[in-house]
Amino acid sequence: MGIDHVREVIKNCRFCFMCRHACPTFLATKLDSHTPRGYALMLSEISDGIRDWTDDFVKKFYQCSQCGLCREDCEFHWPEDELVRHAREDIVEKNREPQKVKNVLQSIQVTGSPFGNDSDNKLNSRPENQHHPEIVYFPGCSTRYYHPEIISATENMLEHCRVSWMRMENEECCGMPLYDLGYTQEAKQQAKKTYDKLVEIHPRIILTGCPHCLRNFREIYPNWQLSFPKDIQILHVSQFLQEKILDRSLIFHHKVSLKSVSYHDPCQLGRKLGIFDAPRFVVRDIVGQAPTELFHSREKAECCGAGSIQFFIDSELSQKIVKVRMNSVLEEKSQVLITACQNCKTVFQSFIEKDFPSMQVMDIVELANLEFEGGE
Repeated sequence: MGIDHVREVIKNCRFCFMCRHACPTFLATKLDSHTPRGYALMLSEISDGIRDWTDDFVKKFYQCSQCGLCREDCEFHWPEDELVRHAREDIVEKNREPQKVKNVLQSIQVTGSPFGNDSDNKLNSRPENQHHPEIVYFPGCSTRYYHPEIISATENMLEHCRVSWMRMENEECCGMPLYDLGYTQEAKQQAKKTYDKLVEIHPRIILTGCPHCLRNFREIYPNWQLSFPKDIQILHVSQFLQEKILDRSLIFHHKVSLKSVSYHDPCQLGRKLGIFDAPRFVVRDIVGQAPTELFHSREKAECCGAGSIQFFIDSELSQKIVKVRMNSVLEEKSQVLITACQNCKTVFQSFIEKDFPSMQVMDIVELANLEFEGGE
């Protein structure tokens, strides 16, 4: 645990400038300390005992969104995003993390969510679905707290699919925010609680619209000996929609009339999990044409500024980063921006409400729901 695991990355990244232009945080702040090289230089000094963790160093390491664009741009694919995460483990071990980061841990331990209680969001699954349903819909913490409209749209979509589904009575955090923030042991403990509940229900499909939960279930849980049984599929909503369109369980009649539609690739869903085509397939099937590609898209898509729950622990920086990404949207003269991550929607919506109120931002399942509601 900690920076001993990334000494090779430190050695190779501390004198290299090549991915500097790719870092969304650097593009927003223009500070070299926010580049992978800057992080590697700081860690080099700390690991060699030249310096200790200062408040400024700590702050910088919690201003990385861990989007992984630097790794994608690197000729040798050095995992600079993992370098930051291991540095955070070291910060946590030395009890130097910022209070806002500690608050996330405390909130999850007390309420089961980084954002506190969200009891106002009522369950909508039928009682007869509670035992071994076909699908467990797992919205995730930030969807429950910030985006009840995404939950409603997903539930409406499931009803149209005529499948047996449910939501967990006391859904808690999957553990991903803790893992991102350096609380690895606490993340494992939280993950075990969620894993045990899901395995006990044993649905055929665990469905989520949150790419962070999706990656945790698919990639991180198995590293912690928490692999789901092989007869349980773990799907993102966009993948589920694609499946239902292909097997003709859902048929869209192009009632939705939208012009200048663009699609933003979420970092976790796209770059980290490689899910690029399913969302585009769904948009094309509903709207009748492919979404406009932004200047940087697919593997090279820039972060929206929400990663590592940045929008929650450093909203000012998050808004600077989203402004950079929105420049690509504005260049394409997009009127509607579709994404497939609720955190992306949070920061995009916050930005356009102030400066571009005529623009629409929606999650991909909300786009599908427009047709169920009669089109727009």
